[in-house]
Formats: sequence, structure tokens, C-alpha cells
Amino acid sequence: MYAIVIGASAETVYAIRQAQRAGLTVLAFDGNDRAEGLRYADEAYAVDIRNPQKIYEIIDRKKISTDDMFVLPVPIGRYLISAGALNEHYRLVGPQRDTTEICTDKWLFHRTLNRKGLRAIGCALLKAGEAAKVPDKFPVIVKPRYGAGSRQVLKISNEPEWKLFADGMPYEEDFIIEDAVEGQEYGIDGMVTDGKFHLILMRKKVLTMPPYRQCVGYISVNAGHDSELYAKIEAFLSELTAAVKLDNGIIHADIMYDGAAPFVIEMAPRPSGHRLHDLFTPMVTGVDMISEYIHFVQNKPVEMNVKNADKVYMIRYFDLESEIRKISPRDYILEKYPLSKYECNLTQGEVRKIKDGHSLMDRGFFVCEGASEEHVCKAANDVLHEFV
Repeated sequence: MYAIVIGASAETVYAIRQAQRAGLTVLAFDGNDRAEGLRYADEAYAVDIRNPQKIYEIIDRKKISTDDMFVLPVPIGRYLISAGALNEHYRLVGPQRDTTEICTDKWLFHRTLNRKGLRAIGCALLKAGEAAKVPDKFPVIVKPRYGAGSRQVLKISNEPEWKLFADGMPYEEDFIIEDAVEGQEYGIDGMVTDGKFHLILMRKKVLTMPPYRQCVGYISVNAGHDSELYAKIEAFLSELTAAVKLDNGIIHADIMYDGAAPFVIEMAPRPSGHRLHDLFTPMVTGVDMISEYIHFVQNKPVEMNVKNADKVYMIRYFDLESEIRKISPRDYILEKYPLSKYECNLTQGEVRKIKDGHSLMDRGFFVCEGASEEHVCKAANDVLHEFV
């Protein structure tokens, strides 16, 4: 059986290896002939993945049977639509073209759910080249229509902040401007199989201060500790996936919860990046969604039962923004702190502003565990204070 990978970034390597361990042949496609995932695939093709026809031509030339292949879910941004196009063209299991279009176009996503009463906020489209009017009320969230990885996402709270944004106009891409929804933000990992949504893990987000509001850490939320919240979120995600006709796929979503009702920020039929789907989620839950999805498409038994974790886990990224003058040795850190995982790629003298995922993820991370959220937050801060 063939596993097709669309967009072979470094974050696809885990899925490629899992597919190969399952005895599958991996065909990987990427527009960059140096994409890291291409090095690990059984067959690598440097083609423009924005044009699915280029991929069809290679698959057709190989005369692969449609019941002998599937699209392997991997972290990818806008060109998730090419994966959906492939599923539709060959009638494969997995999210179809219309669904991936909705989930990668923030304006279309809002309009689709707003019509169904599932995203009841004000939202406006700012087209490329246009100048925007000052919003009637603040705060608002401004973000690219097709952005991924929290690129250029801003929370703007007043007119002076709006002026700073407006001074950069006109922009060369579409933006959306929507009402800011207050509450605690969560990341969601889940799967939909045969029309049923399975909630695998809720992750409480640790965010930087405005305007950029980047996620610098995630804290696991135990279903046993907050079963009512889990039930609310699972029911809500079931409605959302049905509304966009999202079936048979791995799901990543960002949800805001104000204590009363959940609100969806975004959702897509793909695994979460940032060392979540390949490390954090399996570590916390015992469920490897990539492996289980491979089982699903092969008509093998799928195991979705999340292990009962009494502990709380936190993955924390190195978000130090001032000049890095001292980097504590790895052995010293691991001897002093009981970390489950540690990877540090900081460079002495480095100065970097955290504006998006790309400015944060390659610096490294660590995972700590403890009896409570307070415990893991303190442990994470203690580790960060080892650096100057």
C-alpha cells in the first residue's frame, strides 16, 4: 500500500517513518527539492504541490490502484487543499476538497459556521490593496485570510494600536478582522472516523502578551479532572466537523472557552505541529493518532482509548526574547530537573522577537510533568531561569 505525503517539511518525518514501519511505501511531494521529508520517503518528487495535476500525473504514471493508496495526514498549511483534491480525485478515504478549502480559508470558515450559528461574532474581509476603516469597537483580532502558524496574528485593543497596523497598508494579501473573544484558549487533538468525533487531548495554551499572542507552551488537561469541560468540547467539535463535512481525518483545532460556551478559532483536518502530534500527545494520552489513522485506512482495529493520566504534563518552548548571554549545559539541566524530554537549540548572543511559530519552534523545547498545573508551571519557569 502507498502512503502519499503532500508537503514534505521536517514535521512530516515522524509520519513517514510510522508509515514505513507499517510496511507502506511512502511517496512524498514538495515544491522544495531540499525539503527534509523528501530525504526519508521511499520515493521523493520535487513538484509544485499547489497544482494537484502534477501529482496526479506521477500517480497515474505509476498505475497505482485507488484502493492501494491514501493521503497520509501531516502538518501543512494552505496546501492542505491539494491533499483534499487528491482524496476527491481518486475517491480516497479522507477529507475532501470542499472541506479543506473551508478549513484553510479563514473567511470562508467563518461564513460557513456563522450561517449555521456556530461562530456568532462580527467578522470582515479586508482585501489585498484595500485600506481598512477603524473598527467600531475594540478589541479585534487581525490575521491573514490564508495564514498558518499564527503568522501575523494580532490582537488590537485601541485606536493607537490600530494605527500601527494601518500604517503598513495596503497589504499584498487578504486579511480578516474579527471581534476578539475572551476566555482561556485550548488546543485540541482529535480524530473523526466514520462520522464520529473522538477527542484525544485538550491542551491549555500559555500565550505571550499582546499584540502577537503566540503560544509558548501547552499544559495537558486531564479528562478525569474536568469531565464536564471535556464533554462540552467533544460535543461542540462533533457539531463543527459535521458542519464542514469533515470525516475520516485527524483534527487539530483551537478553541476559546469563557466558562459558559466554547468558541472555535480555527480547525483543520491535519495533525498539530510544534512537536505535539509526534511527541506530546502520544506521551500524555498513549494514543498515536498517525499510527491509528494508518490502521483505520487499512481496515484494522483502531484504539482510541486515552490512558488515565493522573499527572499533568507541560511542553514549554524557549521564548526568551532578550539577548541570550548564558546557555546552561544540557547535562546540568537534566541532572537538576526531572524532565521527560529536552532539546535546546539556543545560540549565545541571539536576540529574537517571538512573532510567529517559525520564530519560536526551532529554538527547542522541554517537557515536564507533575501533580498539578501549578507544579509544572513552576518547574518550567525554574528551567527558563537557568538561562541568562
